[in-house]
Amino acid sequence: MFKVKELLLSPEIFEDPIFRTHLRCFRWYGYVASKDQKRPWFSLLRCTVFTASIWLSCALMLARVFRGFENLNDGATSWATAVQYFTVSIATLNAYVQRERVISLLRVAFEDIQNLMFVADNREMDLLAATQVYTRTITLILWVPSVIAGLIAYSDCLYRTLFLPKSVFNMAAVRRGEEQPILLFQLFPFRELCDNFVVGFLGPWYAIALGITTVPLWHTFITCFMKYVNLKLQILNKRVEEMDITRLNPNLVLNRLSAKDLTYWRLQLLKEFVEEQRRLRKFIQELQCLICVPVMADFIIFSVLMCFLFFALTAGVPSKMDYFFMFIYLFVMAGILWIYHWHATLIVECHDELSLAYFSCGWYNFELSLQRMLVFVMMHAQRPMRMRALLVDLNLRTFIDIVRGAYSYFNLLRSSHLN
Repeated sequence: MFKVKELLLSPEIFEDPIFRTHLRCFRWYGYVASKDQKRPWFSLLRCTVFTASIWLSCALMLARVFRGFENLNDGATSWATAVQYFTVSIATLNAYVQRERVISLLRVAFEDIQNLMFVADNREMDLLAATQVYTRTITLILWVPSVIAGLIAYSDCLYRTLFLPKSVFNMAAVRRGEEQPILLFQLFPFRELCDNFVVGFLGPWYAIALGITTVPLWHTFITCFMKYVNLKLQILNKRVEEMDITRLNPNLVLNRLSAKDLTYWRLQLLKEFVEEQRRLRKFIQELQCLICVPVMADFIIFSVLMCFLFFALTAGVPSKMDYFFMFIYLFVMAGILWIYHWHATLIVECHDELSLAYFSCGWYNFELSLQRMLVFVMMHAQRPMRMRALLVDLNLRTFIDIVRGAYSYFNLLRSSHLN
């Protein structure tokens, strides 16, 4: 059972340069709470209601799509919406269950970034600023398609409700084919299960608000963690290559140090580098435990759904709106898979450069004993690092295999349909 005090974050963490936007959204949903809030327990309770509502929306959509559709294109968009909600339901439930791990990772990252900002030089501050811009850009790229799709569905619903109410509140005519259902009911077909204004009309409004915010929010939040690790590895590689002992003691004067003193301080610096690498490995393991289940679910479900959407685009007779929503779904799903595999690849490649950074640190000027120690440190740095989602390695090769597999199964479906 969670203890409220263990899940509270200090107000300063909500101003972190990398996680600021996502933490404010998570606080609104109740996944995190601040120590300066009057009723933090209420915020954390709101998270329970929020998670349950996502699963309820997902269950209603799945119940409708399992009843089948007469039109392939209508079924494709409804299936895509329901399946995306199913994956985000898994992610939100995972975040709810592992809130303690999420809070721990945030505290570690915040403390580390604060220490970095205190001792960083201009180049390291530029790396931090570039990381901040990068995470904002990735968040915007994934958020914009979701917001556009949601606004189109909202606009269509408002227009039809105000000016064509018979096409909104006449479900019997829609079933007979005399009226076309509004776009919101095609994406979130609650009304066909429950002919009630609150569930059938307001329910899709609430559900689409969840989809607009939650789908991109969770995935870009994890991207911030992965980009933070990449930033730390970049800075570690830079500091290893420089081998600047004045970082340990700014009062040192290199020209006045004896060979023994230089060896001592360089050895202390090597120890700090090894300890930093150990902390990063531990952080990556914790992050991997956090994301392994939802990323594995995304890998399986999105691979199948991308194949199905390609088939629906070619085998059916989609309208312009069907084309628009199917392409948005394909873009979002491919984008979600890409950000995990791409950033995991960045982490692995940046870690592999660490042994080369040791080799470039001017070791030939060190004493023989320190050179021998450096060999062991380089061997430690060469230990392979990889990120996995249960059975799947996270790297670009896996992402390319996903795309190839989806295209191959699409061709198989198309050929069997034509025959």
